[in-house]
Amino acid sequence: MFDFTGRTVLITGATGALGTTLSTRFSAAGANTVAAARTGADRLAAQLDGPSLGVRLDVTSESDWTEAVQRTEERFGPLDILINNAAYLRVGTVESIPLDEFQRVFDTNVTGALLGIRAAAPSMRGAGGGAIVNVNSVAGLAAAPDLVAYSSSKWALRGLMRAAAKGLARDNIRVNAVHPGIIETPLAYGPDGDPLVPVDDFAVPRNATSDEIADFILFAASDRARFATGSELVADGGFTLGPLS
Repeated sequence: MFDFTGRTVLITGATGALGTTLSTRFSAAGANTVAAARTGADRLAAQLDGPSLGVRLDVTSESDWTEAVQRTEERFGPLDILINNAAYLRVGTVESIPLDEFQRVFDTNVTGALLGIRAAAPSMRGAGGGAIVNVNSVAGLAAAPDLVAYSSSKWALRGLMRAAAKGLARDNIRVNAVHPGIIETPLAYGPDGDPLVPVDDFAVPRNATSDEIADFILFAASDRARFATGSELVADGGFTLGPLS
């Protein structure tokens, strides 16, 4: 379905549920796949079918980003695709969220994406262009009062995406976003095991699979989306339509 033969992709948060699916899918599509995560990246890379590299990456560390891109270039040449997938979620309202946790969410979800775009852009520019996909969320499209830090960060990420898309357009670097609905991962559930966001009353009354969301992300990263930049693809099963009753 997708062909990324000869293209080099770096995926953050690669060892999470969606990140693992993305790493596997890009590798199967022929990409040189760089799996980046705080832990377990080497192990994941060793399990991929195609050319791969595992790099340790704390997305909030500028030096980690510099080293990750440098290692990518040493192994595969310039970076073609960046998937800003790493995310951190903490439940809490405006009044209950600890300030340090609010900041940690922003550091991961917004600053991490900024540092990634900053590190990737020179490599892509030297290669004549590239594609950046920020994995956002329906929490960046609709109010989520119990996820005030996460929702706020995802709204901020929309602004970052648009600013980057406009700033990098003349370098032939496309920057787009995919807004998944609730994905069937551990992040969909609270400590008590209950769903953070029940979906029974929505148009498609189930959580998405990682593969369903990966389809949108691979599309946004591919040449099939070559005329899109600053765009937001929503893959939410109708969640933003609101409950049916």
